[in-house]
Amino acid sequence: MFGHPPQSNKRVRLTLLTEEWVDQLVLWRSQPEAQRHQPITALGRGRLHQYLQSRNPGELAALADRDYIFIIEDEDRGGGVGWVTLEIMSRTHRLARIGYTITKDHWDQGYATAAVKTIARRLFTETPIKRIEADCSVNNPASRRVLEKCGFRYVGLKRKYLVIQGQRIDHYYFELCKDDLPGS
Repeated sequence: MFGHPPQSNKRVRLTLLTEEWVDQLVLWRSQPEAQRHQPITALGRGRLHQYLQSRNPGELAALADRDYIFIIEDEDRGGGVGWVTLEIMSRTHRLARIGYTITKDHWDQGYATAAVKTIARRLFTETPIKRIEADCSVNNPASRRVLEKCGFRYVGLKRKYLVIQGQRIDHYYFELCKDDLPGS
């Protein structure tokens, strides 16, 4: 589990996806608001159970798997508020990519910022990862603000990058390097 970041007004815990969260994640992913800015495909319980069975036991620090799904939990009120995805793009080059989704009932409350700060800090302090990348739709200014507040640097525009709801959408491309964080 991940603790909350020290400079966030929201206290979140990132918990690796477990069987107890499968039904909730399926529901969240099916909501139109979650699909508005992301190429989220149907992901049934069966595929999530297969995903969980393929996981290697151990800590994130070992980077034993290529991808991870974390549930974002509110430490103060309890309950899930969304999820974070983490892809280890290259162990050799120490590169990772993150994505995040907050459920509509929890938008504009600081959860995404707290979760991104938490995952970035954890990756940079407990793993050999040196660079984190993230993209966001040009139609999602809230996500762009999250990345900027978390210290990510705008790198450029990926034109017609992903197909979302049948249309190719441009995406902003961001990076955060370990050396960019204060105290690194």
